[in-house]
Amino acid sequence: MKKHASLARQMLIYFGFIAMAALLITVEFVWAVRIIMSQAQALQSPSVAGSDHLLATLRTLQNKAFLIGIVQAVFTLIVLVMLIRRITDPLQQMIDKAWLISEGDLSHTIPVVRNDEIGLLAETINGLTSNVQELVAFGLSAESSLKVSLKALRERVADDPVGCEHLDRIEKTLAGFGLLLEGFQLLPAPPTLTKAESNGE
Repeated sequence: MKKHASLARQMLIYFGFIAMAALLITVEFVWAVRIIMSQAQALQSPSVAGSDHLLATLRTLQNKAFLIGIVQAVFTLIVLVMLIRRITDPLQQMIDKAWLISEGDLSHTIPVVRNDEIGLLAETINGLTSNVQELVAFGLSAESSLKVSLKALRERVADDPVGCEHLDRIEKTLAGFGLLLEGFQLLPAPPTLTKAESNGE
C-alpha cells in the first residue's frame, strides 16, 4: 500500500501555524504592556495622582493577556482533537476497508452512520463494491454455463482436429477467466428460508 501524507499530520501543522500566530500576537501584546509598565514606573512620582491605579490596571491587563493565550492554546488543542476524531478516524477506517476491497475481498461493507460527505463517500464505495459483486457473480454464472455448452460442442466436433484445437484454446481462456473471478471473495449469500419460516411458523 502506498504511503501518503497523513491528513492528521497536515491538520496538526495547520493548527500549529494558527496557534503560533495567536501566541505571537499574545506575546507581542504582553511585551507592549510590559514596556508601558516600565515606562510608567520610571515616570512614577508621588506627585502624580493615580499612577498606582494605572500600574495595577496594566498588571491586570497583562494577566488577562496571559490567560487569553492559555485559553486559546487549550481551545485550539480541543478543536484539533475533535476534528481528528471526527474526520480522520472514519476516513482511516474507510481506507482500510477500501484497501481490502481493492485486493479482491468484496465481503466488506463500510457502515454508513453519517449524513455528511464522509457518509456519502462510504455509500459510494459500498455501491461500487455491490456493482463489482454483481459483475463477478454474473461472470461466474456465465463461465459455468459456457463450460456446459463447450462440453456439448466438443462431443459434436470430436472428429474435427481443428475444431478441437479451437475449443482447447477457448477452454484455456475460460479457465483463466474463472480463476480470476474465483479470486474475489464475495459477500455470503443470504440464508434461504424454509417453508415453515416463510409461513411464520
